[in-house]
Amino acid sequence: MSIESLNSPALFPSLSLSAPSAVAGNSHSREFAALLDRAAHGQVGSPPTAEQALIQLKVTQLQMMQGLFSDSDNEEERSPLFDFAAITPFSLLDPRKGQFIDKYRQNLPSLQHATTAVDRDQIEQMIDRVAEKVKLAPELIRAVVAVESSYDPTAVSHAGAQGLMQLMPATAADLGVKDSFDPLENITGGSRYLSRLLNKYNGDLDRALAAYNWGQGNVDRHGLEKMPTETRNYLVKVKQLLDKTAAA
Repeated sequence: MSIESLNSPALFPSLSLSAPSAVAGNSHSREFAALLDRAAHGQVGSPPTAEQALIQLKVTQLQMMQGLFSDSDNEEERSPLFDFAAITPFSLLDPRKGQFIDKYRQNLPSLQHATTAVDRDQIEQMIDRVAEKVKLAPELIRAVVAVESSYDPTAVSHAGAQGLMQLMPATAADLGVKDSFDPLENITGGSRYLSRLLNKYNGDLDRALAAYNWGQGNVDRHGLEKMPTETRNYLVKVKQLLDKTAAA
């Protein structure tokens, strides 16, 4: 992750920065100071990005390490690797530490799997194999994958659903899925779950899809008449893709 990419206006708000004198002689320190300053001055109350979370975790690591290289047991006499007070208004990060940690934990699995991405053709082949195994139409699995994640194996929703078919951790565990970011595991687990729902609702696709998106309990308690707008739109999108495939 380069300094240039992290300084992109898309990641952090554009601010005028003044390099402190403590780091004026070191260009790398100035860049690091500017990077932290940009992270610290994000919109108040706004959820941190994955990149900001990684910055916060890295800074915390550095804070923990700085004492290891000190020749004094007196904390006030230590000469730290970085003078955080001098190079950045670090206190501004403190109120959002919990958010940074939560965001980091939520995105860590997808970040770890970023280097093992599979292409669209490989995913299509996996869908065909799983469809035959679980006795589902591959077109249905493809439509769900497209709407749920746009074929992104590392997708993570704001609610914590993960992978190609957006499995919640509890659902994934119930299905025996150990790694929701493994494309084959995710497709297999999600397809089995969809098959269960179709069996439960006697082949009623609308109810099965609503339960997949909204939850079985909600469908059982409220029926399709009280579906939220998100679920209604979800059904429309999946069925439009199915119709498009049938017409091709």
